[in-house]
Amino acid sequence: MTLPSDVRLAWRRVPTGVARRTVSRALLAELLAGAEFVSRCPACGGDHGRIRVIGMDATASVSYAAGWAFVVATPGEMRVGLDAVAADADGLDRVLPGGDARAWARVEAVLKADGRGLTVDPARVHVMDAFVPGSDWSARIDDGAPIAGWDVAGPPGMVVAVAAVGTAPAP
Repeated sequence: MTLPSDVRLAWRRVPTGVARRTVSRALLAELLAGAEFVSRCPACGGDHGRIRVIGMDATASVSYAAGWAFVVATPGEMRVGLDAVAADADGLDRVLPGGDARAWARVEAVLKADGRGLTVDPARVHVMDAFVPGSDWSARIDDGAPIAGWDVAGPPGMVVAVAAVGTAPAP
């Protein structure tokens, strides 16, 4: 399935010796020219956590996996979440019983789009076949509102999922 036209995804290999955040911020600057990006953890105040877009009405999400930096961005009120996972990742069933890379990428993308991230138990995310028009799949956190989701192509060996809240998807 294709992402809605206003949702833009990019990725780049993180070169040896370069901070992954440097790469993700460069990608975001390409997608949202003129904006600034800030990450501040609401719990500890540290320079990590959900990315905020400053100077533009837009949202973004970032993920890092297996030496890659991934970003997704969209203008307007829609909230997006992104996760990328190595297809051969193991140990995911410790945090998501029965989970594989695809299941984990979807759940984490949903939690990021929701805005609460891993403060919510991943087991509370219920992924199902698409019922949000234009999406590949959808999910709910407990009995909450539906969240649209897409499985998207990424670099070889990577599983990538994008989720969005507050959208009427149009490919």
